[in-house]
Amino acid sequence: MPMPAAGPPPLPSFVTGPGSTIPATTAMPPEGETIWSPVMAIIGSLFLSPAFGGFIIWRNWLIMKRRRRALMAAPWFWIGFIVLGLAFYSPNGLTLLIWIVYTVAWIAFSAFPQIRYVQTTVKREKTRWGFPLVAALILWGIGFAAFEIVSSQRKTTLEPSPEQPKTTQLSQSHDRVFTAEELRDIYKSSVLEVRTTWQEKRSTFNKKENGASGTGVLLYNDTEYGLVATNWHVVEPSDSMTGDYKCGVRFSHDKDFADCLVVARAKNDVDLALLLVRLNGKWTPNQFPIRPLEQIKEGEACIAIGNALGEGLSITAGIISRFDKVKDQTLIRTSTPVSPGNSGGPLILERGGSLAGIVTLQSRITNVQNVNFATPAQYLLDKDIWDFESGQDKAQELLNTAIAHAKK
Repeated sequence: MPMPAAGPPPLPSFVTGPGSTIPATTAMPPEGETIWSPVMAIIGSLFLSPAFGGFIIWRNWLIMKRRRRALMAAPWFWIGFIVLGLAFYSPNGLTLLIWIVYTVAWIAFSAFPQIRYVQTTVKREKTRWGFPLVAALILWGIGFAAFEIVSSQRKTTLEPSPEQPKTTQLSQSHDRVFTAEELRDIYKSSVLEVRTTWQEKRSTFNKKENGASGTGVLLYNDTEYGLVATNWHVVEPSDSMTGDYKCGVRFSHDKDFADCLVVARAKNDVDLALLLVRLNGKWTPNQFPIRPLEQIKEGEACIAIGNALGEGLSITAGIISRFDKVKDQTLIRTSTPVSPGNSGGPLILERGGSLAGIVTLQSRITNVQNVNFATPAQYLLDKDIWDFESGQDKAQELLNTAIAHAKK
């Protein structure tokens, strides 16, 4: 008897009506397994980057056996580490913008779809909040500690100047008259370019590196450290500075800038500051003679050495014009031409080669030439005028030695 041809199995019949059910596949986690709250993933990611939330979303899809969705969630997790690395090593406006855009995109295309999926397929008791919260707090603490370690490593340390110059001892005699060329050779190893840089906030998403350049003169040095005098306005950070402040000096014989510390600022609005730089090699202690203000005469010939326009050290010559009273201090007026960048450099008398002042400012009156001002160098040796940063015992020791030598 012929067998009937085989056909497809009959479809199950469903009765729709009160109490009837339609079989459906669910995404419930296996027995004993739970998923972590995707809402907590978003909250944690706001503080820890989408790398944290990306891992939770990825894990949840794997627990719910949604392999294809897990594969789509995995790249968000790995790319999150790249964003986190940028935030650590290049914290600027562009990095912040990338962080925000990436976080918003991850929430929209990865986290939020899982939230909707979980709300319709997973029982509430299968969702856990506690562990992601604790993990977020622990990871935040670890991240904060790591950031502090990285930041501390970036802080300015006193690296030695790469080479040792030949220093020239100058007699305390005030009788000999030096030429400008002789004074250049005497002072050139002790006049430094000064450069400061910092991050400055221009807008919410824009941080720009800013800075200033000027000049400094080695007030005193021992065999290992040098105390440099300059103007406060040369090293003063901007009010809009957000961090990463650095101050460096470069001797005329050096190729690169060496890190230094701003260790003291003069009180009473006197525009002076002291820097501490570490010297490389065995230096001979040296200090240039400082002429008291009352011994400086109008009409004396003088020169200025400075980092004019930030182009390196140059020399100009002029005379002492007069003495001007500005607020509670006396400034030396000189006809010696100066330009932006000369600030903080030495004003040197040709008679005796003595340091008369620290070039401070130029007249801003239109059509006025060679009306420039220097702060008397004798202020540098007034111990009471200085406000030192805490812990700068070495700088204070050098200043005390400089004062003692000047009195000999």
